[in-house]
Amino acid sequence: MRRVILCLCITLLNISAYSQEILTGLHSNTQMNVFQKHLFQLQQKKVQSFIFHSSLALPFTEDFSTSIGYPDTALWIDNYAFINQSFAINAPSFGVATLDAVDQYGKIYEHAGQTAFSADTLTSKPIRLDSIFSPLPKRLTPSDSVYFSFFYQPGGGLGQPWNRLGNAPESTDSLVLEFGYYTGDTVLAYYTYRLYIADTSFSIGDTIFSMCDPSLFIIAGINYKEGDSIYLPCDSVLALESKWKHVWSSAGMTMEAFIENYSLDTNKLLFRQVMIPITDSVFFNKGFQFRFRNYASLEYNENNPTWASNVDFWNIDYVRLDRARTINDTVIDDVAFSKNPGSVLANYQAMPWSQFKNNQGKELVKKLKVKLSNLSEVEKNTSYRYVVTDDKDQAIGNYDGGSYNISPVYSHGFQTYNPHSSPDYTTNFPANNNDSALFKIVHIFKEAGSGDKNQKNDTIVFEQKFYNYFAYDDGTPESGYTVINAYSDRTAMAMGFKLHQDDTLRAIAMYINHVLNNENDFQFTLSVWADSSNYPGKLIYHKVINQEYSNELYGLQHYYLSEPVPISGKFYIGYQIETKNYLNVGFDQNCNASEHVYYKTGKYWEKSFLAGIPMLRPYIGNAWEPVAINDIEETRLDVRIYPNPANDKIQINLSDPMQGNDLRIEIYSLNGQKVYNGNFTNNIDVSNLKSGFYILKTHNTKTKEIRHFKFIIQR
Repeated sequence: MRRVILCLCITLLNISAYSQEILTGLHSNTQMNVFQKHLFQLQQKKVQSFIFHSSLALPFTEDFSTSIGYPDTALWIDNYAFINQSFAINAPSFGVATLDAVDQYGKIYEHAGQTAFSADTLTSKPIRLDSIFSPLPKRLTPSDSVYFSFFYQPGGGLGQPWNRLGNAPESTDSLVLEFGYYTGDTVLAYYTYRLYIADTSFSIGDTIFSMCDPSLFIIAGINYKEGDSIYLPCDSVLALESKWKHVWSSAGMTMEAFIENYSLDTNKLLFRQVMIPITDSVFFNKGFQFRFRNYASLEYNENNPTWASNVDFWNIDYVRLDRARTINDTVIDDVAFSKNPGSVLANYQAMPWSQFKNNQGKELVKKLKVKLSNLSEVEKNTSYRYVVTDDKDQAIGNYDGGSYNISPVYSHGFQTYNPHSSPDYTTNFPANNNDSALFKIVHIFKEAGSGDKNQKNDTIVFEQKFYNYFAYDDGTPESGYTVINAYSDRTAMAMGFKLHQDDTLRAIAMYINHVLNNENDFQFTLSVWADSSNYPGKLIYHKVINQEYSNELYGLQHYYLSEPVPISGKFYIGYQIETKNYLNVGFDQNCNASEHVYYKTGKYWEKSFLAGIPMLRPYIGNAWEPVAINDIEETRLDVRIYPNPANDKIQINLSDPMQGNDLRIEIYSLNGQKVYNGNFTNNIDVSNLKSGFYILKTHNTKTKEIRHFKFIIQR
């Protein structure tokens, strides 16, 4: 995710004097904030490095179907845009680049305000517009009819405020396209840093020298204690200078205005394609680039900084640059998925294996929903099928919808042939005695024969997870959820889940959004209720807890219960607030499970009317060993893990090497799942683990001493 990525949206409902539940914005994306900047004055002494991006050759094509999170580094040089399958409506192909109001760390830009400010940027690598090399080498000039094209869509979705998907840019906001070329000069590109774990204390004003080069140092702007993480400069990096020219822009607007202005059909593509000829000879060199930028403006009342949130979304898809094109070259010889078909569960996105494996008939969908498009101007003969595989990629089921013609999406809309657009789902998953399972549903849609021009968007994969939790949400919040009480300080919300067999509740995970001035930073009561006539009934667990944030990629905050709670039938998880504070919880607007959501501002529970689902998940099953970050910070560092952040391997050094003979090593993710277990070794392969924070546990089998240490995997 953009170094922990992302663009989240907001929808603001009109707040009257009534108590209600509302959708707010998300001030930042925690996952994009793994590495926060420290406030210090940087003193650089010399320049050692020069950055150079190798140039790409024509044609340039990107439909954002091969990556999630950051832009593909083979084509793009920055990581501000969020590549996702969540924010667009009726896209040409699945996957879009979304520009919003948060930076690469997931924070609202420091210069942000209530008037338009420069926000995200999506910049291409250099492209060779001086020459082509196939089929024969040839110099390029403006006479070669080079055209740049792309599709775009303002964010915000359609319908009532509680049904919308994100936030629309206002008329004072804008999306801008610029073309650039190398000037021949060099400029400062950025500073590189390396993580340093302080082995002593530092006070404000102290000089901290870099471990990379003693001539590089920082002046501490805050106090540091032993064990703190500090990012120290390693190098100043120069790059070739590019000069930029404005070539196109669009003012912000709602989706309704967008549809009306460009006569779009809600049953067809809801993106507009822009065609731009490149005629200025200055761009025909080895360093041509293009970049999209957006200008955003925050929407909030000065008395409510909680709503100073991520706003003003723009979605970009199917960018193309090539020669020998014309202004009428608007069709694409391609058939594609427009959206990921998603989970095969009827009620959840994910659920525990123990609750599912013997009740598959009640939990699996009967049919899938598949959105398919033909971007060409002629009818295409296509085939659709899907394959279900286990965690070893062995096929356990399949479906073949055969071949059928699909009409152009521009004239007829998306595919309506049921064996392709609404296929049956009949595959049961093989039951076993494991405590978890993972399967993949691999969908393939392509032009029959060998005529398919773009195969990247012909295959789409959904991972069906059966671990130790229930999830209605798909893991990506598009808004923030808050309950407001205009008459008192008391509010509560609850989400219902249904068991097939009795179990034990161990933890509750929540996605809590960062808000302006840390207004979310307060205590609330984590709660569990039994059922009473399909409403939350008797309170069976409650505990006052401190709000926490996760630093994992798309990470939820995990609150481990102080004691296991036996549960049966239907149960509810949620929270209660006794003070006039508003807890901003992530809200998934792509998965509507509102019938399971309840809120209370008085004596009685009310059912939610918001389309979507707050991001809360119950963790059930056997006990596991949770690890608290607060405990980690207090341990003495007699074990050194490096590199930290790590990529494929970590090396472990002990202050007393003799202790290694009696040590066991375990590694846990932050949700308490054990991902490694073995005797002590100096080197551990972590290439199979995802990016994020992990806990390394050392257990001395002789002295019984246990210690925990935190490390990061970053790719």
